[in-house]
Amino acid sequence: MTRPAPERLQLESYPNAMVTPSRYADMDVNGHMNNLALEALHEDARARQNRRIFPNLYDVGVRNFRIVTAQNLVHFLAEAHWPADVTAASGIGHIGRTSYTASTGLFIDGVCVSTCDAVLVLLGDDGPVPISDESRKLLESFAIGALR
Repeated sequence: MTRPAPERLQLESYPNAMVTPSRYADMDVNGHMNNLALEALHEDARARQNRRIFPNLYDVGVRNFRIVTAQNLVHFLAEAHWPADVTAASGIGHIGRTSYTASTGLFIDGVCVSTCDAVLVLLGDDGPVPISDESRKLLESFAIGALR
């Protein structure tokens, strides 16, 4: 696996960010935040971003499609100790025809401790659906890296 691009290690590269305090329950016996706790922070950042782009996505009575994860790649780059305020940052790393990559980074005291790239596929009743032009523009507005 290749390491994340240097821009992914900079908080300023991400268009969205939110600070979340770590929980005691996130800690393992070594005093580190465990990998599942970090992955949950990535997932939450991704879901909040998805909701900003597709406001009705999680309302099953209204939505026109759903999103499923096709791939999830997490890099653990540094130890994260409890207690800590974690800044979960997010953006869009790639846009395809029926999918896009939600890219997130977790930062503690300005240091990137983990990155995640999740390939998300838009699904309708009959399978993958193309990303509309309107949705594509919204996704592009959250771009990081080469998309910007």
